[in-house]
Amino acid sequence: MQPLKRAVIYVRVSTKEQVDEGNSLSTQEKMCREYTSKNGYEVVHVYIEQGESAKTALRTELQKMLLFCSDKKNKINAVIIYKLDRLSRNTDDYSQLRLLLKKYGVEIKSTSEFFENTPQGKFMENMFANVAQFDNDVRAERCAGGMKDAMREGRYVWMAPIGYDNIRVGGKATIGQNPTMGPLIKQTFETIAKNTHAIEDVRKLMTTIGLRLRNGKPVSKQYFYSMLKNRVYMGMIEKFGESHKGLFEPIIDEDLFNQVQKVLRYRGKKMSQYKLDSEDFPLRRFVVNEEGKKITGSWCKGRSAKYPYYRFSIKGSNYNRDDFEEKFCKYMDRFQLDKDLITKLRSKLKDKLGKATANEQKDGRKLRTHIQELTERQNTLIKKNLDGFISDTILKQQLDLIERDITESQINLASIQEMEIDFEELLDYVESYLENPSSIWKDAKLDKKLKLQWFQFPQGITLKNNIYGTAQIANIFKTKEAFLPLQSSMVDFDMNFVNRLATELQYLVWILKGEYDSAPDRS
Repeated sequence: MQPLKRAVIYVRVSTKEQVDEGNSLSTQEKMCREYTSKNGYEVVHVYIEQGESAKTALRTELQKMLLFCSDKKNKINAVIIYKLDRLSRNTDDYSQLRLLLKKYGVEIKSTSEFFENTPQGKFMENMFANVAQFDNDVRAERCAGGMKDAMREGRYVWMAPIGYDNIRVGGKATIGQNPTMGPLIKQTFETIAKNTHAIEDVRKLMTTIGLRLRNGKPVSKQYFYSMLKNRVYMGMIEKFGESHKGLFEPIIDEDLFNQVQKVLRYRGKKMSQYKLDSEDFPLRRFVVNEEGKKITGSWCKGRSAKYPYYRFSIKGSNYNRDDFEEKFCKYMDRFQLDKDLITKLRSKLKDKLGKATANEQKDGRKLRTHIQELTERQNTLIKKNLDGFISDTILKQQLDLIERDITESQINLASIQEMEIDFEELLDYVESYLENPSSIWKDAKLDKKLKLQWFQFPQGITLKNNIYGTAQIANIFKTKEAFLPLQSSMVDFDMNFVNRLATELQYLVWILKGEYDSAPDRS
């Protein structure tokens, strides 16, 4: 009996194709296995490519298949596919793949298209490849046209920027505000527009509060500045050289966006240098009334002297400065942590970090092993190239894929916090502030005062019926809720919260030391 020829099966599908055309992975594999059974092939391996475009050869499973076929000890005779467009929709890539597989002694066999190893068969094969290319080009043109139509309808059909989610309204794709990140984006713009912080300080501050990319990583400097210039947040779609108003809800209004653009022109400068800041009135623009009007401050001339007052731009809203600030100090101290609470917090963090460290170290070991394995694969590929088994083009493609995997693994490894942060040391330094924040605030110079008050109350203070209130406090003061008799569900000491707390405490240390202008970027 003649021995069976050895073959691998390659199937690929995008989500859209699976739904619209019925070319499911299982259907493709079934057709390929029927073909191998009828034509005397032994199936050695099945490569399944999910959700990958055929526009490029840079596909994970395809590259694995090529590497497998290149190894002579595997003795592969053929690659079985459902249709040529499963392998490639690009004629140049297909020709290169065909030549490369031929060099390995491997034929391409399609279950749906018949072509022999003859001039006529090669002609038919090229025709099928050209049809796939034509179909791909038509799809691309239709896709771009559809995006333009959607944009002109006011729909945003691209990957949603942070602050938004991709949603469907009336069965049509668009974006909607994310309930968690949307308010943080708005707060970011509002904070910068106030001219009270350097832009980099705002980025660090918002990171401590919870501003994150979709992968959970902090927003980088480059992305942050790009985000601040993105007009989508004021409801505009700008693509293909066109600008259209979106039907989705904007996160900020046009006035706020324009104010931030003005601030960006002073990138890198300390906001305390602006004329609006005054040693005499640190709460100016920090406190707002229930209508959103910001408080101002000035000296009023009396019969024999000048007197300092805070006021809103409405009749009958004058406040004696000293009384106003004393009231603010009392409000600051409402959130103070006593020694007993700080002791409990130390114990809580020590227990949490002890459990997390073991998991972090385990993940770190896995990533280091994976990076080592990838490096060894690189060396193997280079050797195969030198021996003539892999072309320079395929070598580059495969090395690029591995390099991307290595880079991603290194990023993940770097992002793993080995818990070298000494919470004991950080808490020791900030303890006096946590116990009596107003005392530190009173004695500080203007620049430090501004940073301390915005640190403790990231969204500022609202004055309503002569009573102070706020929508947000620093995470370190939230921990107080966790140790009340009726423990609040607001505080969950998960690792995300602990990491934010670590960044926040480090930032507070920089403020208290007066090192915030030269503080390293921990994100």
